[in-house]
Amino acid sequence: MNGGIPAMRNSFALRECLEESYIDGVGVANPHIPDDPEIPLLLDKVYPIHEVVRVDYSLPGCPPSADAIWTFLTELIEGKPVSFPYEQIHYD
Repeated sequence: MNGGIPAMRNSFALRECLEESYIDGVGVANPHIPDDPEIPLLLDKVYPIHEVVRVDYSLPGCPPSADAIWTFLTELIEGKPVSFPYEQIHYD
């Protein structure tokens, strides 16, 4: 919940990222930065979702394991407090 890989671009100016992708990128055949009104504008910074909207639950992992998803959904449906066994949330 910290922005993940997209947030890595926060170290660079938005213009620099757009130029690297659309102007100077390897294999770019028609260099131009898209400006179609159907394409959403990018923000100057990538924000983790919990800074934008209220988040009720968070699953650890990127992506969470199938077992963690199963445990989460099962406990949620049964009305139990969601807790994960250590085996489902350790990443070493």
